[in-house]
Amino acid sequence: MTRAQFKTRDTCISCGSGDLQRLSDGRFDQGPLREFLLRDPWGESPVPYLAGKLWRYVKCGTCDTAFHANVLTPEWNDINFSRWMSAEAIAEFERTHGGPDRLFYRAMHYTKHVLQLASLIEARPLRVLDFGCGNGEFLAICHQFGFEAVGVDRSTARRDKAGVNVFASADELDGRPFNAITLFEVLEHLDDPSGILKMLRGHLAPGGILILETPDCSGVERIETMHDYGCIHPLQHINGFTPETLRGFAERLGFEEIGKPVSHVTTSPVKVAKTEARRVLGPLLSLTTQQYFRLTG
Repeated sequence: MTRAQFKTRDTCISCGSGDLQRLSDGRFDQGPLREFLLRDPWGESPVPYLAGKLWRYVKCGTCDTAFHANVLTPEWNDINFSRWMSAEAIAEFERTHGGPDRLFYRAMHYTKHVLQLASLIEARPLRVLDFGCGNGEFLAICHQFGFEAVGVDRSTARRDKAGVNVFASADELDGRPFNAITLFEVLEHLDDPSGILKMLRGHLAPGGILILETPDCSGVERIETMHDYGCIHPLQHINGFTPETLRGFAERLGFEEIGKPVSHVTTSPVKVAKTEARRVLGPLLSLTTQQYFRLTG
């Protein structure tokens, strides 16, 4: 059997430094990682293709950004997103990990973002690009509010399932600037997140809004538990951001962090009170890996 092929990222994905410190490493076919891979739903299992292959998780000595140094080559990443992560595998993962109310709470989550964008941007109709949009659920909600919203997603399975306009590549966009660009749980998957964000910056109107959301990988330096695996899965979550490194990543690319507006999508007075408390105490609370930025310059 042909084994999967990997390439090495030997400079920081955020600042470009070559000062990389090893956090952990191992073989895909050994230890807890092998067991976690075997438990996951797959179309075609990647495990046989990974025999003898090495993973290596590193941290930049200059800016503290952590990431996997060894990542699949473009050809094998295409296999990852088409054969390994098939439509059936994605559906099974969402069924087993999301719970019965997954769609309900995701819709609430996306609706909050729509209301917050509307409060930040005066232009109407507001134009939104959701990069890495999956099945297009956020786009569908944007359309309900009268936004012009399009998406980009590399997964054929997800594009086929989407009921809205989703492109395979940003090259297919019409060139008109967007008022906002969103990346919900996307940066952790990208071989070259800086290059992608530089490209997307060219599609954003002056003063436009960028929303970044990733898993919070604070304190995760090795793969020993399911939580570790969920944060820094070496085939899927190849970049491990923390609140601080996510902010630094965006600021290096010409974005300025702004306060996230508060919106209420609930009938619970308790949840409203908690949200309002966060509004007042915001400066005293810890950062999260859900952050809003504005394009400067």
